[in-house]
Amino acid sequence: MKLYCFLLCILFFSACSLNQPKEDQVSISPYTDSLTDNSLGLKFYLDTSMIYICAVDKHGKLLWKTDPWKDNNLMEYRVKRPRIRYFNLINNKKTKNNEEVIGIGYNNSQFGSLDKLTGKFTFEGQD
Repeated sequence: MKLYCFLLCILFFSACSLNQPKEDQVSISPYTDSLTDNSLGLKFYLDTSMIYICAVDKHGKLLWKTDPWKDNNLMEYRVKRPRIRYFNLINNKKTKNNEEVIGIGYNNSQFGSLDKLTGKFTFEGQD
């Protein structure tokens, strides 16, 4: 009987470890909002803290992760730590081909866009 319980425990824990995401994969649960680009096969996720955005390919591999405000050294404006309130795919009229980008807006009125392939942030301004 002890051997049976032991083998059952080993089987259970082995099955659990198979379902764990690999280090370069993203578990979707910590994200509140997502965007999908079917032409590129990418998904973009905004985390629950509304600070980080990441891109994941169709195999679940993390391509990039960014905190646009901090990574680009934006100045403190109206609030100590702004949160992303607007997160959507938009056409950027400032580019040659009206390229589709990820538009973001913060709760302090700062806004900009992210390149879908690189995650590079372009600051557009603030009110």
